Amino acid sequence: MADPRVQNLDHFTATQHQTPGSTLHAALDGASAHQYHACIIGASTAIGKGLATSYARAGCSALVLASRDLESLNQVAETVRALSPSINVYVHYCDITSASSVQDLSRFVARALDGRLDVLALNSGYSGPVQLQITDGSPVDDGEWARAFAVNVLGTYHAAHYFVPLLLSSPEGSARAFVVVGSIAGAITKGNIANSKYCISKMAQTRIVEHLGCQYGEKGLFTAAVHPGAVMTETAARSAPEEFKPYLMDDPALCGAFSVWLTRDAGSMRWLNGRLVSATWDPDELLTKKEEIIHGDLLKYEAKTRSL
Repeated sequence: MADPRVQNLDHFTATQHQTPGSTLHAALDGASAHQYHACIIGASTAIGKGLATSYARAGCSALVLASRDLESLNQVAETVRALSPSINVYVHYCDITSASSVQDLSRFVARALDGRLDVLALNSGYSGPVQLQITDGSPVDDGEWARAFAVNVLGTYHAAHYFVPLLLSSPEGSARAFVVVGSIAGAITKGNIANSKYCISKMAQTRIVEHLGCQYGEKGLFTAAVHPGAVMTETAARSAPEEFKPYLMDDPALCGAFSVWLTRDAGSMRWLNGRLVSATWDPDELLTKKEEIIHGDLLKYEAKTRSL
């Protein structure tokens, strides 16, 4: 990791978690004191389900679940309703690579949630088969690089383009949070999991998050990229190297609990705006690093340059 401000992301706090600890459990405990609405794109997968159930446990009053897999999405919706019978749950198709599909989802969310959206959580991601060298594969025959960038980069752009205005137009007091399930893979360039197309596209995704924080932070938007940990997702089960799979031990719900902690009182977390954080970090230790992060402008790829 060449940039000193994104070094040691996997051990930024001395204490690491594989499951939600006491502080994250406290964030999930008890109903919200006011209306709290969230939309989760990519909610049909393990991490997406963890996001959905975490916001339900935290007292979310209305939840929109979106993905291309409506069958799995409806199963997640049933789990959410069982956890919180009073919650209003909506299911909607969305292909993150299609601008018109994301625009359609944003319009549906605005109608279904009466114009109030506290949190947009984007979990859509694509890794594909591990290709360690840029010359591996074939852009003509397999299209893997195009797919990775379509999902991880253009998909994030589509979500930002159509959902940031909705977040910013939400009533006073809403969290106005745009959370992306990112990856510290964006900071690595070598090793047996340095899947070039994934690493580079996830770095670009994190840069979108940085741009959003810079452009809209003063207008009330909170944005963060959250590394979910090493999770045995469906994608990882298919494509991760066999020697790496024993390390995929982190709870799929960890990212959801951490995201709730970040966004339940997003106003108090503005100092983390536009940054890449990890759900495996100890949240209490992270808070003690506030001044260090602000002073060093840590957890960003942004370089210090003079204005032109």
